[in-house]
Amino acid sequence: MRISTFLPHVEVFGGVRRLLELGNTWAAMGHRVTLYHPAGDPPAWLAYAGEVAPLAAARETEADLAVCADPHTFEAFAAHRARTRLYYCVLEGDPGVARALAAPGVRLAANSGPMRRRLERRARGPVLDGIGGISLRQFRPDQARRAEATLRVLVNGRRSRLKKGTDLILRALAGLGREVPAFEVVLFDSLGPHNRQDPRDGAPLPANARFVLDPTQDELAALYQSAHLFVAAERKAGWCNTALEALACGTAVVCTRSGTTDFARDGENALVVLVRHPFFLRRAIRRALADRALRERLAAAGPATAAPWSWEKLAAKLLDQLGLDA
Repeated sequence: MRISTFLPHVEVFGGVRRLLELGNTWAAMGHRVTLYHPAGDPPAWLAYAGEVAPLAAARETEADLAVCADPHTFEAFAAHRARTRLYYCVLEGDPGVARALAAPGVRLAANSGPMRRRLERRARGPVLDGIGGISLRQFRPDQARRAEATLRVLVNGRRSRLKKGTDLILRALAGLGREVPAFEVVLFDSLGPHNRQDPRDGAPLPANARFVLDPTQDELAALYQSAHLFVAAERKAGWCNTALEALACGTAVVCTRSGTTDFARDGENALVVLVRHPFFLRRAIRRALADRALRERLAAAGPATAAPWSWEKLAAKLLDQLGLDA
């Protein structure tokens, strides 16, 4: 099949990985995939197997399936000649949903169970199961890295007070004092034309914290593999990629319910914090850092948790629901 995907850019945030990884998977399945975005250049941070073209070129081509996941490219997506159109909702409150609901023939998919249920109530009809997404080849355990590292807490360093909760986590970590063994905090983030804000500026970093900026994909996997605990405190997330990446690498996880309810089970494979506040985050983090047996039991459950959510399974699942030959 000819599959067209639409993105606002190809940087390392904003749900971009989802359509890049799906494009790679569909290409590996033998389909011809073309990614359209404004600049038309290939992503620099992730190898891409499909074709890449400027957004304007979409008017001159056609496809069997067109997939869009953001409102910024909706106009080009809607004008593209395609037998089947799919709008993939990956963020809560996405303004593109209203346009998709008003457009004739556009089907909806959601990347998490809670989002799918909300969309079905709004659409008053079925929404495709687009839940999942993890590269099991990239994110996998490497016990040697963790054994060689000091006790380490890993955090997504993207500083967004309303979304990521990075500063909430830092406040929680700063209050631990001597209640747990000595540990270090590592935060990661990527900068680029669409994300120029240096997350280190004004960050309330404790003395034992440091940033890793612009890690390669191999370096990112190594960070997960060497960490003993990953903490996520997202709000209004669709699918929390980072929490599942950590689980896939055999890292113990403390997280909120946002973006994690499809895979995180409190006390089984993660410690799930119900109230997004430094006090409750600190309590869960303290419990994980102070109890090595608990931490290792949660970590051991991670890879099996991640296994059902691979990009390969998701790519085939989407095509099957659309009635297209996988």
